[in-house]
Amino acid sequence: MAQLIRRADARWLTLIDGVVVFWLLLWTAVGCWVAVSLWHLAGVGDTLVQSGQTLDSTGQALQRIGDLPLIGPWPDRLGAEVRATAAEIIGRGRETSLWGQRLAVLLGLTVALTSVVPIIAPYLPARIARGRETATIRRMLRDPGNRPLLTRYLAHRAMDAVALHRLERAASDGRGQLSEELLAEAELDHLGLRR
Repeated sequence: MAQLIRRADARWLTLIDGVVVFWLLLWTAVGCWVAVSLWHLAGVGDTLVQSGQTLDSTGQALQRIGDLPLIGPWPDRLGAEVRATAAEIIGRGRETSLWGQRLAVLLGLTVALTSVVPIIAPYLPARIARGRETATIRRMLRDPGNRPLLTRYLAHRAMDAVALHRLERAASDGRGQLSEELLAEAELDHLGLRR
């Protein structure tokens, strides 16, 4: 990846940057969509809690009926069983909701990160290095005292980074060879910079 970024023409680098940003945004959006969808599914746990609370109210009503004279103890026992079942449903509902929300976050992050990190991890350091190098060259271009050193550096870099067809188009020094100055200009053009 580092060689691709180092050798990429400034125009291609802009395109590569756009593709990487698109990829990052796409998979971040997909990860968020997965998380939100699963979060909504975790709402089943909230429905269970509400159902359990309703069942608990029913159990309380049955227990109150058991307190009436001439009815007997069976509604009280049935109400206690209903309330015990309701408490279990409420507990399971809360647990389901909590675990569903955790799963939503975990899977959303997993989808986003497993798609983005393999691209960003090698790309970002190489892109930062290219940006620093370009910034240093820009700074050195402003100081005429750096011209000989910078010309030699850019000429050597051009032999490694600039495509052969671009070097071929560059004007030669009359003996069929490119001068350091012309190579440096070709590399500056490759980097999208001007003297």
